[in-house]
Amino acid sequence: MKLGVILGAIAGLALATILVVHFGWREIVDAAVAAGWQGLLAITLIYFVCLFLLAAAWQALILGPPRNLFLSCLWSRWLRESVGNLLALLPTAGELAGARELTFHGVRPGMAGASSVVDVTLELMSQIAFTLIGLVLLLTWYRGQELSVWLAGGIGVLIFAAASFILAQRKGLFSVLERLTEKIDVKWAWNDLPGGEGIHDSIQAIYRHHRRIFTGFAFHLASWIVGTAEAWVALWYMGHKLSWSDVLILESVAFALRTATFIVPSRLGVQEGGYVVLGAMFGLTPDVALALSLLKRARELVTGVPCLIIWQGVEARRLVKRSASSQ
Repeated sequence: MKLGVILGAIAGLALATILVVHFGWREIVDAAVAAGWQGLLAITLIYFVCLFLLAAAWQALILGPPRNLFLSCLWSRWLRESVGNLLALLPTAGELAGARELTFHGVRPGMAGASSVVDVTLELMSQIAFTLIGLVLLLTWYRGQELSVWLAGGIGVLIFAAASFILAQRKGLFSVLERLTEKIDVKWAWNDLPGGEGIHDSIQAIYRHHRRIFTGFAFHLASWIVGTAEAWVALWYMGHKLSWSDVLILESVAFALRTATFIVPSRLGVQEGGYVVLGAMFGLTPDVALALSLLKRARELVTGVPCLIIWQGVEARRLVKRSASSQ
């Protein structure tokens, strides 16, 4: 796993560098700068709207006390996204950090882990629906476009990933997660975590609440759809006005590509290459497509770095409290 992540990071970084050098870094930066701070602020606000939807989806899946967990889920999801985007040494690092954080807000460790697993599953399932919407729009308005092959392939990859993930849950996924926590040295944070069987039971208990599953799925799907506004607004500020349907199709393929290449940390190079290839089908020049990716990377830094700084402050305070109580 470590070797694969390292090789993926090297390959992705190399691809991103080649694309930037080939298409001209000045043109790319100029296109991104054209969006200005207003464009960056706008897509940041859209991101937080999506974050609220994702927090609501996670909250819907948590059974038992405590109640009124929305703010805790919002913080934990923000942390999950920030770690996943900026500190993704392992594909599951963000999910582990987010679920672990919930345990400090009164959620039983077993339920925190189980709800995170189910939440990721629903995110995958809703992405399949989102990609299907993109395919329907493509076939309805752009018949004969070769992009339909990309979308169909993306749907196939997502269905395979979702089916594999669900099967893994039924076969005891959490034993794998426990080994991962030991590898990244967060065992102390999960020291009262029940055994794999307890996590498995919690997962099955969540799945028995069909209304909660549907609610979580609906919030995730809404987040995917609202999230397309991030690319639409970014392009608008850069002076390229694509239709909402064009952007939805573009984003549905781009996100499917990101999911399929989960082993590459932060999808370095994958996102950039994907936008260059896919953007050309909608009239976007390579420098504009790379600028769109650059603006999204900038948004990840603007939203992720403050979260990680706050997290480190919270962790330091917890460490001081533990040290004081042990004396």
